[in-house]
Amino acid sequence: MRKLLLWLVMVAVIVAAILGGTAAFLYNRTGEDALPQEPVQFGDITLESNGWDWTVPVLGDKVTKTYESPTNLTVQKLGTFTDTIPQLMLPAWVTSATVQITAPDGTAWSGDKSSCNTYTYAQNGDYQIIVTAYHNDADAPGDPAGWYAYRAGFTMAMNPKVTLSTERAAQGSIVAIQLSGILDGEPSVESDLGTVWFRKTSSGYMGYLPVTYNAEGGDHTLHLTCGTLEKDITLTVTRTMYDTQAVPAEEDVGGGEEFRNAIWPLYTTGSSAKLWNGRFEAPSAGAVTMEYGTTQMVDGQRSGQATGLTYDAPDGETVTAPQAGNVVFAGTLTLTGGTVVIDHGCGVKSYLYGLETVDVERGQSVSTGDPLGTAGTTHNLIYELRIGSKSTDPQIALNGNSGLQFRESE
Repeated sequence: MRKLLLWLVMVAVIVAAILGGTAAFLYNRTGEDALPQEPVQFGDITLESNGWDWTVPVLGDKVTKTYESPTNLTVQKLGTFTDTIPQLMLPAWVTSATVQITAPDGTAWSGDKSSCNTYTYAQNGDYQIIVTAYHNDADAPGDPAGWYAYRAGFTMAMNPKVTLSTERAAQGSIVAIQLSGILDGEPSVESDLGTVWFRKTSSGYMGYLPVTYNAEGGDHTLHLTCGTLEKDITLTVTRTMYDTQAVPAEEDVGGGEEFRNAIWPLYTTGSSAKLWNGRFEAPSAGAVTMEYGTTQMVDGQRSGQATGLTYDAPDGETVTAPQAGNVVFAGTLTLTGGTVVIDHGCGVKSYLYGLETVDVERGQSVSTGDPLGTAGTTHNLIYELRIGSKSTDPQIALNGNSGLQFRESE
């Protein structure tokens, strides 16, 4: 019995020695290269850590190795930004982060990993940014756990800049207006072409101006105001040669006042957020029987111009959403039959008229290609794309080269 006990003790001692030796070997072999190496960047400049605290597993959770250095007041100098708003780039190892930006006037803004690039620069001058990037992944217990701290100073010297998606716009098109730089207010545009709704972007603002089918050709002045900034921009409108098409006289079925009461208020209301993404899609697979802007003739007399696309939609065909958005009207009107209006944000709305059935409800969110209802034979299926009250050519958005797609990633 004594020999057995001695043997067991000897085995235990040997195992402990092996484990201890292994732990010591692994401990000595565990270096700072075990810590996250991919750098945090700001404005495409690598930030230098000025403090850290890391615990590295060496042998499960039994043996760990610690690397730490207290934070200090050293400020890394990043220089001056004159062209683009600097963005904080957090590598994949960062599971959470805290960010603080101090402006030249001493005001401080705080954010986290999800909001780190939403800060609005309202003045030029010297800034300071403090970042603490953490890694603590419960699903990866073998990973190091801890943080790096960064402190950097930089100067913003950005004059406001206005960019048009095009300086020559054809009738029926949409022009994007991009405003970037250091801005001390929210923008607005005075123009005889239509109302511009601006959305906030990472570099400033983006707005969308309609150039409808009967916009006067030639130069138009856009008077832009944003806080103390006032600027006149020239946009040249070019004429589009629209076709002429004979159409039968329409029977007066009434419903004009009902239509105005239901639809016109939608021209001035809606979401300020951008809800669309990419090119628009046709609501019907049917052929287009009348293009946007076509001059309509009844018995040789001009009766108007088409404000949308008219489709030869097969009876019973499913009519689909041209783009993502919120349904702000869904119902049947005497003048236009089944009617669905989708708000895409920034003043942009799709108006679909002539549906036989309507299968969506007001307040419903839809994605591109979602069913809205069915086509029939009572009315023609018409698709209008408007900004505010001004109609634009839906085909340009369907082609994917409209101002609505201008620098969408910003």
